[in-house]
Amino acid sequence: MSSPNLRFSVANTVNRLQTNYLERPESIGGTEARRIFAELRKSAAREFGTDPLALQHVLSILSPALSEGELGQGDAPSPSEAAAYYALTLFASHMQSAATPAHSEDRSFAMACGRLQTISESGSLKARFDAMQTAREESSRLIHLRTLVSLLKSEKLAFDYGAFAVDLRSLQNPARRDGVLLRWGRDYAVGMLRPSQQDSPLSDSESSDLSTTN
Repeated sequence: MSSPNLRFSVANTVNRLQTNYLERPESIGGTEARRIFAELRKSAAREFGTDPLALQHVLSILSPALSEGELGQGDAPSPSEAAAYYALTLFASHMQSAATPAHSEDRSFAMACGRLQTISESGSLKARFDAMQTAREESSRLIHLRTLVSLLKSEKLAFDYGAFAVDLRSLQNPARRDGVLLRWGRDYAVGMLRPSQQDSPLSDSESSDLSTTN
């Protein structure tokens, strides 16, 4: 059986699409990226499983493909297939009309949300993140994730979609779910105090906060 590919497959795919969309918009690749994003956003507007072509489309654009062990064998999508689908459709929403990257391995999803907390004027962000954390139904969690991705997009905050896909897969496993959510809570707190290399330099108050927590 071939080794798992989910993280690398999603990261490589979104990086390719992002580069073509942002850096080569007039090229064939740029035109193709815009078409793919439009189709993914259209799929995201419908419940997963109701569109028989949606999963086929996602699997066809993944490069490299998922490993044999990650592919489904029956009538339902495998956890890896569902995770790739959700990650790519959220990424397509994140990239809509974007002028800056949405994917960056510099920061996790929850760290990006924590950073958003420090620069956003929205007083409800923490409540939104907490609601996503405590949601037990996948459909409810995805609604909160779409809202959070939209807010991250508005502040031009990127995160690692490859790692995000792996976390989405783990959230489907009750034995792993609590561990992922605990790590997301930790990353959120870290993200509030630790900007990435993409951000402007730390303010004096942020520098003071970091020095007291190290």
